[in-house]
Parts: sequence; structure tokens; C-alpha cells
Amino acid sequence: MSDAARRARNTAVVARAVLVLVGLAPWLVALLTVSVGPTLGEWLGLPFALVCHRRPERSLAFLGVVMPVCSRCAGLYAGGAVGALVGRPRLGLGRARTLLAVAGSLLLVDIVTQDAGVHPPWHGTRLATGALLGYLAAVTLVGLMRPAEDAAS
Repeated sequence: MSDAARRARNTAVVARAVLVLVGLAPWLVALLTVSVGPTLGEWLGLPFALVCHRRPERSLAFLGVVMPVCSRCAGLYAGGAVGALVGRPRLGLGRARTLLAVAGSLLLVDIVTQDAGVHPPWHGTRLATGALLGYLAAVTLVGLMRPAEDAAS
């Protein structure tokens, strides 16, 4: 295996590991809040305020602690972690775009119907639509890294 191929493979492995770690981050913050203390949890949860509204009524409690992100974002993060870890199915870019558009549309329908008062925030739906979109996004990113991994084999 050439040095360039080895570097490409190593970069892809590190990128996938980072995606998994970032995807697990909100869940780990809740775990650390329980095991170490609320001060650490609050401090570690601050960066999530940049990407999420963090409304308590729209957030899950994990291990008895309100998560640092809403249930939809929790699904996005978890789906991204699982998608990066599993990396399947292998999607062509055209198919990935279509599936991402469908998942994004489902998520948008949930947002619009919830905000229009058609239904209250349903954590299951918020979590599921977020997880689907996160999973597909991560699988797509992993697929884009695959040519470098395959060339290294």
C-alpha cells in the first residue's frame, strides 16, 4: 500500500471516528452530568446553544437529565453517529440526494404541523425524523470517503 493510500485510509477512519464522537456528544453530556455533576454538564452543554433552541419542553430527559439539545437534534446527532459507524447502505450520490430530500421533507412536515398547532411536540416523531436525516447524511459522507478507503485496499 502506498503512503498516499495509507494516509487516505487513515484520514477516512479518523473522520468517521470524529463523526461518531460528535454524534454521541449530547448523550455523553447527559451521562457526564449524572456521573460527574451538573456544573460540568452545563459547561459542556453550552456549545449546543449555537445550533439548537434547547427548549426544555421539546427536549428529552436522558438518565433523569434534560439533554443539551432538543429531541429532534438528539435524533440528528444519534442518527449521524450510527450512520458513521455502520456506513451502510452504500449510496450513489444521486440516490443519496433523493433520500436526503425525502428525509428532510418528512422533518419539515413535522416542524410545520407542530408549529401550526396541528399536533403538540411528539418526541418520538421529532427523534425519528432527526435520526433518519442524520443517518442518511452520515452514510452519504462515509460514502464520499469510500473511494479513498477503497483505493487504499
